[in-house]
Amino acid sequence: MELITSEALQTLESYKSYIMNYNLPLLGFNSSQKILKGFKEKKYTTGILYLQPADSVSRKTLCPFATVADCKDDCLGKKSGRLAMNKSQLAMTRRTIQYLTDPDGFKERLRAEILKNKKDNYCIRLNGTSDIDWSDLIASLPDVQFYDYSKILKRVERNKLNNYHLTYSASFVSNKMVNETKKAFNLGLNIALPLNTKEAKGEFKRPASIIINGERRKLNNFDTTDLRFLDKNGSIGTLLRKGSSIKQRLSEMTRPSFFGNINTLGLLA
Repeated sequence: MELITSEALQTLESYKSYIMNYNLPLLGFNSSQKILKGFKEKKYTTGILYLQPADSVSRKTLCPFATVADCKDDCLGKKSGRLAMNKSQLAMTRRTIQYLTDPDGFKERLRAEILKNKKDNYCIRLNGTSDIDWSDLIASLPDVQFYDYSKILKRVERNKLNNYHLTYSASFVSNKMVNETKKAFNLGLNIALPLNTKEAKGEFKRPASIIINGERRKLNNFDTTDLRFLDKNGSIGTLLRKGSSIKQRLSEMTRPSFFGNINTLGLLA
């Protein structure tokens, strides 16, 4: 238990029979409005693994770039929709503790669950709220389509698995992270750009294009569906900010952060 935080240990003691129940599901299927769009429009069933992000439960972060990229406090696992509900948070804690205390057993159960639910037009996203290397598990299931977003540029660049699609997740908090996005562009990788807007009154609109390294490129709307593996190679898209108030977004409009704003988007040029 030295792998989990003292707060998580207290949760374990309070809900031990639930947290150590290995018969409960690990994946959520078609579990958000965005994922449901993919089901309704493209007929894909999507299973997603949601763990507690970064170092919320684990003493060793499950998201190596969470602090550097400044996305820790704004993670979907903490602030977005159904995942912000107490019941969902407890389920994420259960899965995370099971993963940390018995990773091999966890992967075996996860693999069995993936196969049990397999059907036509079926895809799996294992890093719903984490950034873990699942390549061994994914390689063992070549007939299943997997996809993820990752802030680890080398992982995206070096991925050679035909059934695993990775999109580089950008951050605008520092010149270092902006330069990583420029590298991803030069490598021809698919890139997701998070924006500090929900296009409410007084906020900037999602741009139709952007200049990166002197080249103007069309921007896709990545909020339409989450099925990134259907994107063309080299696609660049935008994601509006989730789980925030307009007051918060406007207060952060001029300072560098994980989310791009009118000023920091220009740094990619």
